[in-house]
Amino acid sequence: MRFEDRAAIADVMALYCERVDEYDIDAVAALFTPDCVTDYGPGRGGLVEGRDAVRDRIAAGQAQFRRTHHQLGQSRVTFNPADPDRATAVTYVTASHEEWKGRQWRAHLRYVDVLARTPAGWRLAERRVHAAVIENRPEIDWVWVPRREPASG
Repeated sequence: MRFEDRAAIADVMALYCERVDEYDIDAVAALFTPDCVTDYGPGRGGLVEGRDAVRDRIAAGQAQFRRTHHQLGQSRVTFNPADPDRATAVTYVTASHEEWKGRQWRAHLRYVDVLARTPAGWRLAERRVHAAVIENRPEIDWVWVPRREPASG
């Protein structure tokens, strides 16, 4: 069963990227639970609650781009033994953007998610985005991936 759940969760993650890149915002919103919570960082809309509000935030944020390309990397999925209908995932993504005026930039991110099994399948109940490296967009305020300082020697 967990193998099938992992495959279904991977499909949700991939479908999110496909639909965002196609600007199919209704299909993106359908991947979230009705009571979802997202936080893409203070410079990308901050905390947003509810599928309709998330849909509107994603639509507005993505409207500034002529093209995007979201590429997934490794994903670590953890299941809650006390609740088989919940899982957490940390997924790496590189998102390339081309704005309408031609400016290009890239974000190396982590999606930190809580997923819920619903009658429609696995859906995103929570999504938080943490930035690791941002190329060519220094003015956006991000939540950064926590990173320890090296010991001074």
